[in-house]
Amino acid sequence: MLMLRVWRGRTQAGFTLFELIVVVCIVALMAGILLNRLRLYEEAAEKAAMQQTAAAIKSALQMRVASYMIGGRDKEIENLRNENPVSWLQENPVNYVGEFYADAYARVRPGNWYFDRTRRELIYVVNLGDNFKPGPDARKWVRYRVSIKYENVPETSAPPRKVLSAVSIAPVQPYVWF
Repeated sequence: MLMLRVWRGRTQAGFTLFELIVVVCIVALMAGILLNRLRLYEEAAEKAAMQQTAAAIKSALQMRVASYMIGGRDKEIENLRNENPVSWLQENPVNYVGEFYADAYARVRPGNWYFDRTRRELIYVVNLGDNFKPGPDARKWVRYRVSIKYENVPETSAPPRKVLSAVSIAPVQPYVWF
C-alpha cells in the first residue's frame, strides 16, 4: 500500500502529443536533407568513377603509342583510331557492356560503358545526372574518341614530312557535370 501511495504522489514526466509531433517533424526533415545529400554524393562518386576509367584508358593509350614508337612501328599508330580503347586495358571495367554497331544508347543501361563500332567512340551513359548538362545532342552520355594529330616538319633538302605531334582520347563534345 505504501508503494501505491508513492506512485500516486509522483507527477508523470514525458512528451506531450504536440512535443512528439515536433520531434517527429524535425527527424523527418533531417532525414530528407540527409537523403538529398547522399544522392549528391552518389552522383559525385559516379562522376569520379567515370573519370578514373577514362584516365586509365588515356594512360593505356600513351603506353600503346610509346610501345609502337619504341618498336619502330610509327605507321601503326594511325590504326588506334579504329580500335576499341577498352581492349588496351589489362581487364575490362566492371560496367563495360561490349561493342555495338548501331546507336545502342537506348539499350544500354545507365551507368555503363560501351563502344560504338559505327562511330568509333567509347561511350559512358550517365546514371545519376541531376547535375549533368549534356552537349548539343541533349543525351546524358559522355562520348570519347581517339585523336591523332600530325604537324608538317619542313626539311631543307626534301619535301616536308608529317610528324606525330599528339595522340589523345578526349570527349567528343563538351559537357558540364557539377
